[in-house]
Amino acid sequence: MKVFYGLDELPHGCPRPVATIGNFDGVHLGHQQLMHDLVNRAEKIAGTPTVVTFHPHPLQVLAPYNAPRQIQTLSQKLITVEMLGIQMVIVIPFTLEFAQTSARDFATRILWDQMKLQEIYVGPNFAFGHRREGSFNLLREIGEEKGFAVGKIRQVQFRGSRVSSTAVRQALLAGQVALARRLLDRPYALVGEIVHGTATGAGIAFPTANLKSPNELIPRNGVYVTLLIVDGRRHPAVTNIGVRPTVTAAAGGAAVTVESYVLDFSQNLYGRNVTVEFLLRLREERKFSGKDALATQIRKDILKARRYFGWLKRAAPALLAESVPKTRRVS
Repeated sequence: MKVFYGLDELPHGCPRPVATIGNFDGVHLGHQQLMHDLVNRAEKIAGTPTVVTFHPHPLQVLAPYNAPRQIQTLSQKLITVEMLGIQMVIVIPFTLEFAQTSARDFATRILWDQMKLQEIYVGPNFAFGHRREGSFNLLREIGEEKGFAVGKIRQVQFRGSRVSSTAVRQALLAGQVALARRLLDRPYALVGEIVHGTATGAGIAFPTANLKSPNELIPRNGVYVTLLIVDGRRHPAVTNIGVRPTVTAAAGGAAVTVESYVLDFSQNLYGRNVTVEFLLRLREERKFSGKDALATQIRKDILKARRYFGWLKRAAPALLAESVPKTRRVS
């Protein structure tokens, strides 16, 4: 997959882009359906399935205090998009200057003059340009003038409600990682590096891998059944998100940590880049009377996790595939 970070990087004569445009935060089921349709349509006209997105999120520039926490890092988003068959991504740097671009200027100067767009597909509530002045109807009107087709995509629903980035975000903030997994069609994942912690877990015979993650959205504090991916292989784990009130003196002001106890695993992970996939929430994080009581509860959490993994092995074995599918190098 080719990735262009800015319009100036675009080559002359883009290969017949069949595009969609948006933030695609999380690349959820609705986004995935759109991109599958895009790939199929591009194949029919010998075009290039293309995604146009923005970085950072426009609200992080225009109204940072109201900007939603992003579900994925840009790197995660690009990898997910590539796995859906998209061949070209244009990442437009969103700045205050770019935000002044009128809707008509964006459609004519960027989509047509620079990209030579063949077709574009957008959602029913699509708006673009300065102060979101541009509508689907305006885009279709400009498409008729210039010679590119404009289509409207259908909404995807789950249990009677529209699948959206907001719904995914709300599920994660509530700790409902199993629901988020259904909306994303994959486990929610944090990426990052394993760093040294306080070694408290090792002191009670449950050494943990402490994740330092660039992800903005961390699920609600609690204990989760997870999978830790290192070197392209998945390992069953139990992960605690929280302030460790049993072992931290000033829990009220303590930083939130993400710590995973990896089942039946003894490798040194310090300094390694890993991914933590969230499958199920076991319980709230809470303060115990002491380390012995905490260790007893951890044993119970591990037993529940093993039972859940046993059930998954029968019900959804694909989730537990040891090897992670490789993607092509994003360039």
